[in-house]
Amino acid sequence: MSKGKDVPALVAAAAALHESLSGLAELAEGAKHETLDSERSMSRATKALSSAVEQQGFIEQRLRGVVEEIERARVRQHESTEALVGVAHAVEQRAKSRDALLARFAALGESAGRANALAVDLAARKAEAAPETEVLQRLGALQIEMAAVVAEAEALADAATTEKWPEIARQADGARQAILAAKNKLALAHRNVASGAPS
Repeated sequence: MSKGKDVPALVAAAAALHESLSGLAELAEGAKHETLDSERSMSRATKALSSAVEQQGFIEQRLRGVVEEIERARVRQHESTEALVGVAHAVEQRAKSRDALLARFAALGESAGRANALAVDLAARKAEAAPETEVLQRLGALQIEMAAVVAEAEALADAATTEKWPEIARQADGARQAILAAKNKLALAHRNVASGAPS
């Protein structure tokens, strides 16, 4: 069997060996049935033996070819397995990286929730006509909390960018911008209240 372009080398080597073994089997079968009772019959048997010796050489050669292809296949299998182990390791590392960032994002949400609770309390106390000193104190505490949330969001966006998680980076930066805008409005309100507070 000729080795075509699309025939894997191992298959071609095995087919060549099979072809040689089949040829040897045919020679043996023919020689076995020679009657060996005439010159012609003896000549055919001798020729079969001579051909068999020649076939043995081909078989040895083709056996080595099959063994070599099996070794190449083993090497390819090992290389493929190593590559897959590398991919599995990379997937595991990426999953850990993403999970850690998502945990930080969840913590950011909790921090924003605390800031929101402070804002709700502040609004309630203002509605109850709380003293300006208390309002200022609450405004200051809220600003500190919001500044921490902004810094946390910025650090998270930077980490997500560094670790190549663009979607998490965008979400963290969006949260940072929203909280920063609210913090700036709060700073303006703080100044307005402070300017009207008794010295």
